[in-house]
Amino acid sequence: MSATNSPAITTRFETTAPTPSAELVLCRHCDLLQHLPLLQEGEEAHCLRCDHQLDARQPQPILRPVLYAASALFMMVLANLFPFVGLGVAGNRSEMHFFDTATVLFTEYHQALAVLVWLLIQAVPAFCMAAVIYLKLGMLFKLPARIWVARVLFMLKPWSMVDIFLMGLLISFVKLVANADISLGLSFWAFCVFCLLHLRTFQVIDRHEMWSKLAPAPKPTVSAKAGKSGLEQQLKLCQCCTAVVALAQTHCPRCHSRVYSRTPASLQKTLALLVAACVLYIPANLLPIMRTVSFGNITDSTIISGFVLMWQDREYPVALVILLASVVVPIVKILVMFWLCYLTRIPAGAKGKLSTQVYLLVDWVGRWSMVDVLVVAILATLVRFDLLMSVYPGVGALVFAAVVVITMLAAISFDPRLLWDQQTEKGDKL
Repeated sequence: MSATNSPAITTRFETTAPTPSAELVLCRHCDLLQHLPLLQEGEEAHCLRCDHQLDARQPQPILRPVLYAASALFMMVLANLFPFVGLGVAGNRSEMHFFDTATVLFTEYHQALAVLVWLLIQAVPAFCMAAVIYLKLGMLFKLPARIWVARVLFMLKPWSMVDIFLMGLLISFVKLVANADISLGLSFWAFCVFCLLHLRTFQVIDRHEMWSKLAPAPKPTVSAKAGKSGLEQQLKLCQCCTAVVALAQTHCPRCHSRVYSRTPASLQKTLALLVAACVLYIPANLLPIMRTVSFGNITDSTIISGFVLMWQDREYPVALVILLASVVVPIVKILVMFWLCYLTRIPAGAKGKLSTQVYLLVDWVGRWSMVDVLVVAILATLVRFDLLMSVYPGVGALVFAAVVVITMLAAISFDPRLLWDQQTEKGDKL
């Protein structure tokens, strides 16, 4: 594996030659057992086979995350205290607060969509920041329930979508700026700062490093040799806390979560979710995602018609974002996930690293498809002028949100280690 402290300086460590105080670790993506060197501040260790980051040592590992997370929470409080965005149309004015994004949907009998939006942009991000503070301070004061909090933190991390909500705000402004006067309140700027601090907080924490501080890594009860897969040496990885566990053990000694050598029925779950996403994707594009009432006239908009409207208005960048996030990305993600499932059934050859990188890419990009749903939630909250002009969510918004959630669950249920299980002995040599 390699340890890097700057783009120009790279030091390689051979998996068969352990360094002093080296720890044996399993890669969560390719299941290669290797020695983790003793890292210095600012260094990262990557898997030699798939290049996945195994560990990192951040400067001031307790102070910086606590300050970033605490500042982020303070900015979230400010984002909920003051007016968020104001909209003026023909002498009429509408004003929204950040929390209104969920409450307006709830009062308009879109409770499921309201709860989903509230979880994605408020509850989950706030919990993640509070959890980081609790865990880092818990290293100093031995606070209770740290193991449980850490398990929930890394489980909820992919569902924090404040960055996607910010993109949705920008798209909404582009749609409205030609026909309305937009004013940005103090809470909007506080939310922008919150997004930056939220992203930065996750950048300065590392899963392996955090768990190593919470509890010592258990020692494998079987002999192990670096450079081979964990499965062939009767070892398995705890996906929650990165501990190496003997194959005979059912639960992780460190975080107490159930441990499997491979995700149970991974392909079956993934394929079932992908089929469900395919079935829902058709009505998600045919049903109206948004309904606009203007002077008593009702106009229903689908995802495709929203793209066409932006293109006709020559808002080409926004039109392309809508097309990519809401049409191209879901289709490509579904097709790629089907392809990855197929690759697990054929001899590995040289596909392992490329397919793993493709999997990581679609797993990260897929969540951005939620931007269209958040745009609808923003417009439904902001454009409230009775018969003059009002926007309401359509049933297609909820169906499309279900497609995005299901494809994310499909990516989570897929076990990328299956892509490496059929590597030949020759291909395993590094």
